Amino acid sequence: MGAIDKHVQPFPRPFTMRDLVSHAITFLIGLSLGILISLQLKSSSPRPLVVFQAASNLVSSTSPPVPPLSPRNGTSNSSTNISLKEEYQSVMHNMSDQELLPRASSRVPRLQESSGHPKIAFMFLTGGPLPLAPLWEKFFEGHQGFYTIYVHSHPHYNQTVHQTSVFYGRRIPSQPVYWGTATMIDAERRLLASALLDPSNQRFVLLSDSCIPLFNFTTIYDYLITSNLSFLSLYDDPRKVGRGRYNPQMSPMINITNWRKGSQWFEMHREMALHVVSDQTYYSVFKQYCQPPCYNDEHYIPTLVNMFYVELNSNRSITWVDWSRGGPHPRKHGPADINHELLNQMRYGSECIYNGNTTSMCFLFARKFSPSTLKPLLNSHQMWQILFNTTMHDFIMGGIEKHAVQPLSKRFTIHNLVYYAISFAFGLAIGILISLQLKSSSPRPLVFFQAASNLVSSTSPPVPPPSPRNGTFNSSTGISLKEEYQSVMHNMSDQELLLRASSRVPRLQESRGHPKIAFMFLTAGPLPLAPLWENFFEGHQGFYTIYLHSHPHYNQTVPQTSVFYGRRIPSQPVYWGTATMIDAERRLLANALLDPSNQRFVLLSDSCIPLFNFTTIYDYLIPSTLSFISVYDDPGKDGRGRYNPQMSPVISATDWLKGSQWFEIHRDMALHIVSDKTYYSVFKQYCRPPCYNDEHYIATMVNKLYRKLNSNRSITWVDWSSEGAHPRKYGYADINHELLSQIRYGSECIYNGNTTSMCFLFARKFPPSTLKPLMRLLDFEY
Repeated sequence: MGAIDKHVQPFPRPFTMRDLVSHAITFLIGLSLGILISLQLKSSSPRPLVVFQAASNLVSSTSPPVPPLSPRNGTSNSSTNISLKEEYQSVMHNMSDQELLPRASSRVPRLQESSGHPKIAFMFLTGGPLPLAPLWEKFFEGHQGFYTIYVHSHPHYNQTVHQTSVFYGRRIPSQPVYWGTATMIDAERRLLASALLDPSNQRFVLLSDSCIPLFNFTTIYDYLITSNLSFLSLYDDPRKVGRGRYNPQMSPMINITNWRKGSQWFEMHREMALHVVSDQTYYSVFKQYCQPPCYNDEHYIPTLVNMFYVELNSNRSITWVDWSRGGPHPRKHGPADINHELLNQMRYGSECIYNGNTTSMCFLFARKFSPSTLKPLLNSHQMWQILFNTTMHDFIMGGIEKHAVQPLSKRFTIHNLVYYAISFAFGLAIGILISLQLKSSSPRPLVFFQAASNLVSSTSPPVPPPSPRNGTFNSSTGISLKEEYQSVMHNMSDQELLLRASSRVPRLQESRGHPKIAFMFLTAGPLPLAPLWENFFEGHQGFYTIYLHSHPHYNQTVPQTSVFYGRRIPSQPVYWGTATMIDAERRLLANALLDPSNQRFVLLSDSCIPLFNFTTIYDYLIPSTLSFISVYDDPGKDGRGRYNPQMSPVISATDWLKGSQWFEIHRDMALHIVSDKTYYSVFKQYCRPPCYNDEHYIATMVNKLYRKLNSNRSITWVDWSSEGAHPRKYGYADINHELLSQIRYGSECIYNGNTTSMCFLFARKFPPSTLKPLMRLLDFEY
């Protein structure tokens, strides 16, 4: 036995953890190949099996297999059902930036639109040619259907691209770009908007003509698609090249504590991209007040993200660059710099967090590489192996020092080869057996997309001038006002409506009339105080719009002479204390946003009354710089006691606030609310009675993201002096001059920076019995 033991050993000793990992990887390779081979034999046109794991995991131990090879020109792309030549040419259009951006901001993919694979949009910002294009050609080779390319170059650049190139037809309609000016962020938003038109694009990478990829396509794809955050670098730089560039004229929209700096070369997910292209407010402030030595491309997106979307960002870049030499520009690498050590340093010389785990794989791209580096990058076999033959083993181990190829050791004998072969064969056999149990067609990737709207026009009817309500024509729209009042009815689902509304940032030509106030009534059925409101609105057509949300089964008719005629929107049942309350509020806001002339939005109940005449209220709201939403921290069981810890980390206990649901907001705030999915989803899932969505959802979201846009007070008066779950309800005998004067002027507050006693414009709760005395006491003609 001793002699045998010396010569025949199951494993050469010592058997280390490295051996175990190696055999496991060999088994997994065999398993993967077994599944792929079986699927290939069982289907004439299989779809790649792409596995999307939970975002909390670092990465899968296997990466998405490479999609089947197919020629780029003239053949069909199975994920889009159009020829690839047509697909590459489809980025050309004749839309202006003003048309493109609103259209793109509504492009949240529908399930049927995204039946293929999630794609990465590679967006190249260049003055002319792409000198490193051959390197990128090899990078993209064989991965059609998993990426799209967009090139923004000078409009006068006319060098042709061969039809066999992945860059063929990928130039978007562009404008000249000048370093250091706002044209830089115009180009970035133009690229994002063009890429958003393709609903399958889920990640967006901005690259320059001097960028190179550091890993193969599959590794980069898996890294980005499974990431739960965007990758944007932003930081507070106290020096003159940071805070020193801040312009005090940006206040109050942007103050010095909001100001951030960062790299323009970002990577972001679709939700972040939608936020960037739909922004008008902060873009306008930057375009007006950020002039050299303030550089928009270094401050606009970092500041915007820091103010509103910091929880969606990893706060780091995935594009490596060398700033060690100082100066306004980073180091440019030449052919003599290209070596094994440099590439290793870029790929694994750092430490960062990815989906909650520490990794040394922090950068996927690098710049600046001059055109002269193309030859050493392409011709060096060693460099090519480093650049494009990285496996998911590399990704798991997190550093090249952990998995660099070692020479065969003396212990690596025929026995090792036999055992590796056995591991591989066993995995191959198991893979084939598993796939035999699968259906004959390969499964599609498991991707969750919220339903979205059809592509909509970027224009809507302009604002009508003041004119009689019934039977006459509105000269600015060419339709009768009776028809105009009926136009709020539509057949859009809530998902389509919200997405369409979130893009309704009015263009100048659309809002050439008067800014309007949208009066949004949330009621179960009739409006018992309608005659009072009729008097209030009389003579002010063209300065307001009305929207009614009532129970869908409520069918009482409204006279055609009424201001409420045809103003009911498509509604759903609403139940007190449930998420249907905020659904109705968002539904009202979305319908009102479809009219670009609506600039202020008031939510009212059927028991609300106006306290002043229309002109006074209009002149109070239109010039206001802030929204009016009551937000406060209630430490009791009816405040903090309603917080559900399962809302963390999206919403923490310190974020949790309470407020009145009866708000008044400006258009920018309304757009934020209807476009929100993150906080709405958390509330809908975890805020159940005794947690009431209508008292906490908007208050918490505004406090967390948009507090600078809010006055933190309500303009709808209510009496909570009587304890209980509901405020005091007034009766016929309560209505007198003293009560109305107390409501109107019995408080003190801040309006546009000044102290005033005129704090409330509306009041509740007034039942139907109060109509007669209110009609007698409230004079809306003064």
